[in-house]
Amino acid sequence: MTFDRRTFLRSGIALGLGSWAWGWSGRTMGQSLASNTNQKWALLLAAGQGDGSTGDRRGLTGCTTDRQLLGEVLRGRYGFETAKVAGLDSQAMTLPALETLFDNHLRQQVQKGDPVVVAFSGYGSYNPPAAMTPNPTWEQALPYLGLFLSGEKENNLLPLTTLVNWLQSLKTKQIYLVLDCGFSTGSQEFEGNLRGRSGGRGGLMPPEVNASNPPAKASLGNITLMSATGPGQTAVEVQLGKQSAGLFTLALTQSLWENNSASAMASLWDHSRNLLVPRLGTEQIPQWRSPNNSPDFLAPTTLGMGGEGMVTGLVGGNSLQGQIVALAPLVQKRALVHSCYLTVPTMGAGNDLNPTDNPDRPDNTLWQVQSVKGQSATLTAITTTASTKAESAPTSTAANDEEAEKETLVGSGLREMYRAIPKTLALTVALAHDLERIERVDATSAFGAIAAVEAVINAGDGSADCVFGKLEAHRYSLFTEGGNPLQPLTKSESSGAVKTVISALDPCLNRLLALKWLTLLANGDSTQLGAALKLVQQTSGDNPLPRLTYQWRSARYPHLPQDNSTGNGANGVPNAPPSFLPTVATNQALQCELENFSQEPLYGCLIGVNNRGLSVAAILHPDLKLLQGKEQLTWPSPDDPLWIIGGDKAIAHWFLILSRFPLPATATALGQQITGNNSTNPPSLENNPPRVLALKNLLPVVLALVQDLTAHGVTVAPVPDDMVLLSTADWLSLPIMYQVI
Repeated sequence: MTFDRRTFLRSGIALGLGSWAWGWSGRTMGQSLASNTNQKWALLLAAGQGDGSTGDRRGLTGCTTDRQLLGEVLRGRYGFETAKVAGLDSQAMTLPALETLFDNHLRQQVQKGDPVVVAFSGYGSYNPPAAMTPNPTWEQALPYLGLFLSGEKENNLLPLTTLVNWLQSLKTKQIYLVLDCGFSTGSQEFEGNLRGRSGGRGGLMPPEVNASNPPAKASLGNITLMSATGPGQTAVEVQLGKQSAGLFTLALTQSLWENNSASAMASLWDHSRNLLVPRLGTEQIPQWRSPNNSPDFLAPTTLGMGGEGMVTGLVGGNSLQGQIVALAPLVQKRALVHSCYLTVPTMGAGNDLNPTDNPDRPDNTLWQVQSVKGQSATLTAITTTASTKAESAPTSTAANDEEAEKETLVGSGLREMYRAIPKTLALTVALAHDLERIERVDATSAFGAIAAVEAVINAGDGSADCVFGKLEAHRYSLFTEGGNPLQPLTKSESSGAVKTVISALDPCLNRLLALKWLTLLANGDSTQLGAALKLVQQTSGDNPLPRLTYQWRSARYPHLPQDNSTGNGANGVPNAPPSFLPTVATNQALQCELENFSQEPLYGCLIGVNNRGLSVAAILHPDLKLLQGKEQLTWPSPDDPLWIIGGDKAIAHWFLILSRFPLPATATALGQQITGNNSTNPPSLENNPPRVLALKNLLPVVLALVQDLTAHGVTVAPVPDDMVLLSTADWLSLPIMYQVI
């Protein structure tokens, strides 16, 4: 397909943008570090309109939020000027309007070397021929992919090849295309409790890409594609209080706020994995396709500002307005209000830096979140009254800055220093749409009698931790929020009265609640503990070399040693390319390589759910002391029993727990829950070797861990009686997931 102005404006109508085009107003937060003649351009499209009438798809509610989240991070973190970020309202998302806007905003203005970001959120379409391979490449599938702009009319289906041709017609080669839409051939309104973004096969494709007329070979060329999913897979959006957002866009913006370099793929996979895998397993696998397989996005234009958000304005004499978005949805919902943050100064063009200055050093004013509305938070300066922080935690002082000095805070980063966690936590269960009214009544009553459950809702009415629904007629089960079966029940267990089936779900509900606690504590990006982890698979056969499966290194420990890695892990283990979901072969052995950068010992263990669905823990010493100060450790050592991966080809979900303080309650609970320990075999860890141990119930262990951590809560700011402040300098909860193949 050739591209010329006549093709581009094939509607023959020169449309004025008027109220269709939008742009953000206000102060541009990002500042360029160096003089750069290249301009940055963005076109952010929020589609997904529909009301469910006359066969139309129901309107998606998260597309506008996606557009806002991406716009904020591009302006605030990557220096995009407000006037160069444009888009269309969903009500006016028609093909002629989009063509005109693309021509005016990008094609006529973008110059050689200018970075361009185009993002689309809405319904996707996939209409492959019958002979298409089940797992096509992007080049194979590209001619059969489309984007629904508004409704189901044929002229509102934009072939992806058309958009690619538009982008390739620009004078620049630095182009990034972000797609948060599903490409499943089926159209399902809900995936469990999550709204799907797949529009199915959709209407007829234009002749040049019709399945009956094989197209010429398609190619993405120089375009870097970041897609929520691959051809044939679904994509979903999640509810965030009164708002919704695409899970992929949420992960992308989280990673862009946190990231401090141009290399963005590994961070994106970490955030995507934590959001998608527990909900959907492998049903939504994000895709990154780039020229030369580069993992790079744009480099942030602000030094040392990586954090959970940004200061956007001043409120009164001692309050700030901020955007805090780089947190898991559960942390946003249950642990954001009353948490405390420090500002990280923006270092941009025109700043006079002393060569010895550390631009990554936060200032000394502590700000506490008082209220949250949508993605916007109000923070108030506080005076610290006590401190139990580690050597790594900065000292906080009263905030009595002059108004002129406060003005300089606008555009600064916000970093989590203290997390306010609740003392109690329970589950929300959603009832699937396929349940009859009497089944809903019985289920609501049955779940109401279970201590681990705090609320029962209808699917789609809010966020939930799991879904209760039908496997088939008169058979029930518990599902993840994305609709995957959670607990394999026998036919007799899953059949019969609703209340009888629910009474058999206690073990699964307890395990879910334990994982919810660990997710609420997860702080791999914000922890100030100085530690590193590498998960290595010891292979055999024709390729006996060890293989690096996963690695993590704390980024905010103030005394972090320089990473002189040359592309190999410890002991010369090759670093694999970043992977969305690492894989581990069955019947192979795993080893952890741990390092403690600080002078203090660290206590901890590995706990979670293995690929067999069993609650498990890995301990090194009975007192849970894991690492001495400045120690490097291979665990298990060659003299200890190996961690052999066996069982089902499924996903394992672990958490690495580290603490500056001893964990006596956790050690006691582990001894009590080890399978085989009973009244005649005193519950203890003393006689258990350093190996993976099966647990009868994970929840008591996690509750004991919460007890140990909250025993060292801090009093730097007031919190309600039912909450406690934890210093990010005191603990780590790091999720680790891999798929056994």
